[in-house]
Amino acid sequence: MRHYNTCRNWIFAAFALAAAGATNLASGQEIEFDPSYARNPPAVSRADFELLAKRVSAGNAILRLQFADQRRGTLIAIQGGPGPTYLRDDGKYPDAKTEDGVYAAIVNLNTEAYLREQQRRVELAKRYKTLPRFNMRELIDYEPFRPSPVPQLKSGARFNLDRFRGVPFGINAWKELLITSVSVVEDPGRTFDRCTGAGTPMGAWTFGKLMTEMANQPATGIRPGDFVEQWLQQWNEDLTINTFTVWKRDRVQLIIDDWPRLPDGQLDLAQAPFRLLAIVNRQDLRGNTLYGSGDAGEARFVFGLLDCNHVLSPAGDEEEFLVIMEYGIRKNTCMDVKAWAQEWRALGGLIVGSAAYNAQLQAITDQFTLANANPFQLPNRSAINQVRMNEFALVGSDAFWQLRESTLNSCGLFCWLPSAGRLTHKTTAQTPDGWFMGSVAGRLALRDFINTNQASILVGTHAVSLTLPGGQHFRGGAIDPGAGFAWNPAGVVNLDARHEFSKATCNGCHTSETGTDFVHISTRAPGTVSQLSDFLTGLNMPKSDPVSTVDRTFHELLDRQQKLDATANMSCLKATDFAVEEVLHEFMPPVFAH
Repeated sequence: MRHYNTCRNWIFAAFALAAAGATNLASGQEIEFDPSYARNPPAVSRADFELLAKRVSAGNAILRLQFADQRRGTLIAIQGGPGPTYLRDDGKYPDAKTEDGVYAAIVNLNTEAYLREQQRRVELAKRYKTLPRFNMRELIDYEPFRPSPVPQLKSGARFNLDRFRGVPFGINAWKELLITSVSVVEDPGRTFDRCTGAGTPMGAWTFGKLMTEMANQPATGIRPGDFVEQWLQQWNEDLTINTFTVWKRDRVQLIIDDWPRLPDGQLDLAQAPFRLLAIVNRQDLRGNTLYGSGDAGEARFVFGLLDCNHVLSPAGDEEEFLVIMEYGIRKNTCMDVKAWAQEWRALGGLIVGSAAYNAQLQAITDQFTLANANPFQLPNRSAINQVRMNEFALVGSDAFWQLRESTLNSCGLFCWLPSAGRLTHKTTAQTPDGWFMGSVAGRLALRDFINTNQASILVGTHAVSLTLPGGQHFRGGAIDPGAGFAWNPAGVVNLDARHEFSKATCNGCHTSETGTDFVHISTRAPGTVSQLSDFLTGLNMPKSDPVSTVDRTFHELLDRQQKLDATANMSCLKATDFAVEEVLHEFMPPVFAH
């Protein structure tokens, strides 16, 4: 869901070409992006550019790249300026020599913005001698920060591009990335607390308002209260998801029965028993605009269930039931992605929780929460990617936490089906069914999967598919972490590959592989701030690998700060500018959906 498909990429590319009045055809064929590169671009070992003595229609500079995999002789589509173009290694201009592994393309470099960004880096290097280096969401070390001097650009000379990960230290994570301030999550005009009665029912950041916009009754015909009840009722029955049985957790009926209803019988979403815990910017999940991505990452709302009348437990209003609404952000150009990053960055200059701050934050969130934010997702036209649930409140006769995932039933040509537009429990991202740890045969199958896919697992590009190559169903419909287990197959596997596979699963990320006690953002009492996991904050590090006992250091927010800085300072000022920073930017490996 995080990538535009090839057809949509071509629609955008065609629009850009028409706007530029250009024709970009090679060998009589239309240029198409490789969709796999949007979140997994090929690693570049060396990059430089050369200004042309005279601008041409395609741009003003020659970009030259060499790839880490030493590929040669192919054509690679990139967004080079006014439209898509080819990096070429076939000896045709601007490439100098056939199949020498040096790829070249004419691109439209914004030299003024490039020089300004290079000067910013030089100035920052006077204050910060080292920068953190992350790999697969782990903090590896701190490396010297030595940007190249600001060059005197002239045509005919070649200038190396720096590998730049971003300077995280000027980013205020609590204002720009993970907002938990009570003055925000209890904003009286935008939030509502059913237990205390404080706030505004159906305010902009309430559970009821967000679900109403997601249901989008004018487009779907689905009443919002029914939309939510149908979603909740799925815990009330045994489900078959990808052939696996997901057993019911029928204490959900206590929540439904305690929920006030409107005169027409539907749940009254103005009285939704959910308390806002956090608003989260996940631009670190974005794609690479250089390779045609239309994905600027995600933004999320995190809610905790309330039990105001104590129907689930005799004491306390806060229940261990988290709902995370994860919205996709669609942006097509370097300029648009940069502008999105700068909107979040601007929050850092305001007083958190002030009228100005909250108004500006709502101006950001309205862009993805309101109905029709993504007209391509029919019938709801919602920007929601998925809704994830992490709960212990519905255990009943069960003993453990459970993680589930829901998505909207898209309809395409079948919008007349009753299921269209419903929020439905589906498989859990990157996570096998628990059988693959609960049986000898399952653990052997898991061993084979990890060994077969070791190379892709180690770089974060593997996929836990619905089925294994032999047809055995693989991805589960829910996962019960128990006390927190590691995916540890039977037999011999590479221990780093085992760790990376397990860390990318729902339960691995939430328990043993990151040293987390099930939730990264905790439920909270009124007037208090949600506690965050060590995985997010970098506290109490390192954590011990549950199998190999190797020390592993996490500081997720620092990694996100670094990526936000790099994105907000890309040297593109117009839609036709080449995203030079995207050449060497290190993107979040696509395996990490959480």
